[in-house]
Amino acid sequence: MKKFIILFTAALFALQLQAQDVALLNQIQAVNGKIKSFESDLANTMVKPKKTTSQNGKLYFVSPHEFNATFTTGNYMIVNEKKIKMDIGMFHGTFKLKDGGTMQGLSHIFLYGFQGRIQDLAKENGYTLSTKTEGGYHIVTGTINKKKLIGIGYKQVVFKYHTDSLLLKEIVLYDYSGNKDSYVISNVKYNVAIDKKTFQF
Repeated sequence: MKKFIILFTAALFALQLQAQDVALLNQIQAVNGKIKSFESDLANTMVKPKKTTSQNGKLYFVSPHEFNATFTTGNYMIVNEKKIKMDIGMFHGTFKLKDGGTMQGLSHIFLYGFQGRIQDLAKENGYTLSTKTEGGYHIVTGTINKKKLIGIGYKQVVFKYHTDSLLLKEIVLYDYSGNKDSYVISNVKYNVAIDKKTFQF
């Protein structure tokens, strides 16, 4: 009987924790979903086993389909509703955004992160979600449990939202080669007018 009570209590606690996680994710989506646009400074750091590179730039976002990340190094990633154009990391060129495609998956990591739609992202990609709170941030982690056949894509994505405002601070991507790619936003101006030409190419 005692063992049953212990197991029942543990199971009840797990259910409560899960409910708390869902409630937090819903709150994050509610807050970030109200943001129509923003512009910010953007810092990108790529950590590889033998090399670390950093670059700074600007980020522009208009909900729900458009963003432009342009760096002083000349690298960029521009997304509109139908296409993505980029010259960053291993990706170079202009690509159509197809349902279930690699490029759409990449664009959705950022677009859904900006909008707080982490549960939608998890459903699309089969992520297992976990949350924790530390250092002034709610940290939401999505992990793919099985390795992709050709090893392209991200096995884990991490989103950091401020505990007080629930607004996004950082997106971190971990690929199948052991590389870590982080994007930190700062000096954010919300709901500002952004020229649509920013997302044209």
